[in-house]
Amino acid sequence: MRYVDSRSGLEAMDEDECLRRLAADTIGRLAVIAGGAPMIFPVNYVLDGNDIVFRTAPGTKLLLAGVDAPVVFEIDEASKLFESGTSVMVHGNLQEVVDPAERERLSWLPLRTWAPGDRDHYLRIAAHSVTGRRIGPAHADEGLGADGG
Repeated sequence: MRYVDSRSGLEAMDEDECLRRLAADTIGRLAVIAGGAPMIFPVNYVLDGNDIVFRTAPGTKLLLAGVDAPVVFEIDEASKLFESGTSVMVHGNLQEVVDPAERERLSWLPLRTWAPGDRDHYLRIAAHSVTGRRIGPAHADEGLGADGG
């Protein structure tokens, strides 16, 4: 069922479509609050059920995982030519995966990191919600006169 938000004009995607889009991508952005300031980190990831999993080195992300911090993760795609795109967001808590059996299972997932260095800490975003929206070319003629310009 198609749902368009009357306030924003954006089409909401159902959770299944959001999960398909997350499964098909490998790069996203992790948004956190650290030291009272917002920060965004690009990460290579893999979808594991409804959760996002990525690897990291010691630093801000690992520290936040130690306190089960609330985070937001986003992927999107856009076409400038067609003035269209999608955005998928995962809200959840950041956790380090420490169980050896779980780390072994995750090591078999197709998760690669582009960043150099030893990134041997597995982090999981335990998802509370997965939402998405789409904007399409239908809005392109808004504001145009009858002659198209």
